[in-house]
Amino acid sequence: LVLYRPEGSSGINAEYGDGTITRSDVFGHILPWVGKDWTQNNIAKLFTAIENNGYKFLYLSSRAIGQASMTKTFLKSIKQNGVGIPEGPMLLSPDSLLRAIKDELVLRQP
Repeated sequence: LVLYRPEGSSGINAEYGDGTITRSDVFGHILPWVGKDWTQNNIAKLFTAIENNGYKFLYLSSRAIGQASMTKTFLKSIKQNGVGIPEGPMLLSPDSLLRAIKDELVLRQP
């Protein structure tokens, strides 16, 4: 998690989603595919509070670029007590889906 706020402007919060937004890397990759919520408790409230302090979000993930649509849908679907997480651009792995899964889940080297 990186918090950065240039003087006189909005800050940037670079957020690594896998294992931070979700409760674990492995289940965070798999369980949303089957409709199971595996997000951290109160993560939407925390991120909204950070955003309310002038920070913008940049979401980082080791997920493959081929999972971009699914990852965007997942981030937009996060709702906790009626609160979602702030919008922001995503940076994903340029690798293939199988390579990204192997690096993240097997080798543990995202």
